[in-house]
Amino acid sequence: MTRSNCEIDEQRTKELDIPELIVVSGEGDENHFFCRLVPEIELPKCPRCGNLSGRNQGKMHRNFLDAFRRDNDAAVITISLEFSKRKCEAPGCGCVYYPEFSFASPYSRTTRRLENAIVRMVLRGGCSYAEIAEELHGKLSRQAVGNVFYRRVRELNADTSPSSEWYRTLLEEGPYLFFKSAIIRWHRLL
Repeated sequence: MTRSNCEIDEQRTKELDIPELIVVSGEGDENHFFCRLVPEIELPKCPRCGNLSGRNQGKMHRNFLDAFRRDNDAAVITISLEFSKRKCEAPGCGCVYYPEFSFASPYSRTTRRLENAIVRMVLRGGCSYAEIAEELHGKLSRQAVGNVFYRRVRELNADTSPSSEWYRTLLEEGPYLFFKSAIIRWHRLL
């Protein structure tokens, strides 16, 4: 898929609500979004020397698991992202790099939105890793849910920015009464 034949699906891009991504029209379905980076993010500068000129080193593909509210339900979707890997053209550098994403942790296969929902489900909803894995329809194992939880909690404990205020408030409030259905917990914590 080249940039020239890529049409944007405005409705699904708005539904996804990740400013860094545009959804490609005519690809995927309601639970699988094929995306591209917005043009401003797709051509980053070299992280080693700061040079803006780089040579295309080919396309990369990554899949991310995400969850968001869709109408009155929680939707678990897969985001397939295609982006370019680049090589710095500055003399003596040669660094190979690709764009950084703010919607996902480095090397993660889940979005921060899903990771934050997992943290809320464990800390406030009293869900076990196995219950969360079941709610995700087996797309993450129990062990993977635990790894996501501990990695995200470490990130949130180190983050003092206003964007992580919800986490500090969550810790102050403590756990609340458990619902009988994990599905209700899932919906309310997204």
